[in-house]
Amino acid sequence: MRRVIITGAAGKIGRWTVRAFMEAGYEVIATDRKLREESASPKFLQVELKDFGQVSQLLKGAYAVVHLGNIPTDVRNTSQALFENNMLVNFNILEACKDHQIQKLVWASSETVLGYPFLPEEISYLPVDEKHPTRVKSSYAMVKRLTENLSQMFYDLSGNKTQIVALRFANIYEPDEYEKLPIMHWNDEKQWDLQKKNAWAYCDVRDAAQACLLAIHKDNLGNDIFHITAADTIMPKPSQYLVEKYFPNVKLNKDIEENETLMSHDKAKSILGYEPKYTWRNVLNSDGTTKALPEDQLALSKTSI
Repeated sequence: MRRVIITGAAGKIGRWTVRAFMEAGYEVIATDRKLREESASPKFLQVELKDFGQVSQLLKGAYAVVHLGNIPTDVRNTSQALFENNMLVNFNILEACKDHQIQKLVWASSETVLGYPFLPEEISYLPVDEKHPTRVKSSYAMVKRLTENLSQMFYDLSGNKTQIVALRFANIYEPDEYEKLPIMHWNDEKQWDLQKKNAWAYCDVRDAAQACLLAIHKDNLGNDIFHITAADTIMPKPSQYLVEKYFPNVKLNKDIEENETLMSHDKAKSILGYEPKYTWRNVLNSDGTTKALPEDQLALSKTSI
């Protein structure tokens, strides 16, 4: 049984990723700085990723690493504290992967490297893809972009022996969070405009977990970057309408279907076989009322650290 280390295992994506890998037959070592006794993995370690000694010991003997363990937002942290933590943590993971010749590393990058919040005059085209120019506007995005660059350096230093994949996740939703959409995003025209900050992109946490699994399953990727999103936007209006109203001077680089995402995941679909399965449309009726969800789909999202 191949051993996979999952950092940030007590977090939003981490909880679902642990379960996805266990269901796929991996031996999962789950880790976070906060102890989570109810983790799906029976092997849960409380590890400080800023300590290289702890990271090195954690990764020894692993087949692969899924690195999700970063401070997730600038909102509750100073820019300096977030940069200091996340940059050092990411370096330690990459360094330990090189030292132990870990075969595969998947780590969580972010849509923010594309210029969050998006402004019409800064977007070259829609849907934005992995070739779109990056534009950093926060310490959080800065670390993600620097780590994308750092990944290439470590890939070269490893002698091309460690496959390194960055997944740029869009805004993550858990199943029970969709019911908030009508109040938060749909009922106020100002919110429609505000949500253009990431071209209304989002990703269901279950699809995010599956993307991590696909990136580990795939061989010969080298060092690469993929966008991971839902198939649609977070808004009920057609994508063409959203572009014409809020990005009127931004060209479309492809024909878009009715509610198609404006943060393209075509590359992930082509190379990884990524096919997003989940959408808020499975949870909400057209009038904004909620559909019934099976209890087991809500179990993980109802728990919090």
